[in-house]
Amino acid sequence: MTELTNYFKLSIQRALLGNVTSNMRSIVAEVKNGNIQLFFYFDGEILDDDEETASQIGTEVIADFDDSFNLDVNIRRLDYPDPLRHASGICIFLRKES
Repeated sequence: MTELTNYFKLSIQRALLGNVTSNMRSIVAEVKNGNIQLFFYFDGEILDDDEETASQIGTEVIADFDDSFNLDVNIRRLDYPDPLRHASGICIFLRKES
C-alpha cells in the first residue's frame, strides 16, 4: 500500500467518528489521480440530514488534502436486502445485516 492510501484511510476513519448513522449500509471510497470519490449507500429514503452528514464527512476528508485534490460525494439509495456491489474502491464502512 502506498503512503497516500494509508493517509487516505486514516483521514476517512477520523471523518466517520460520530458521523455514521443507522440507515447507512455501506461507504466505499477511492482516491486516484488527485480525485477523491466517496460513495454512500443508504437504506430507505434519503433525507436532507443524510445528505448533510455525507457532505460533512466529505468536507472533513478533503480538508486533510491540498488544493490539488477534488472531491466527489455520491449518495445512493440501496434498500436492504438488495445486495451491495461496488466494482472498485475501498469499503470503509459496512453495516452488519442479517
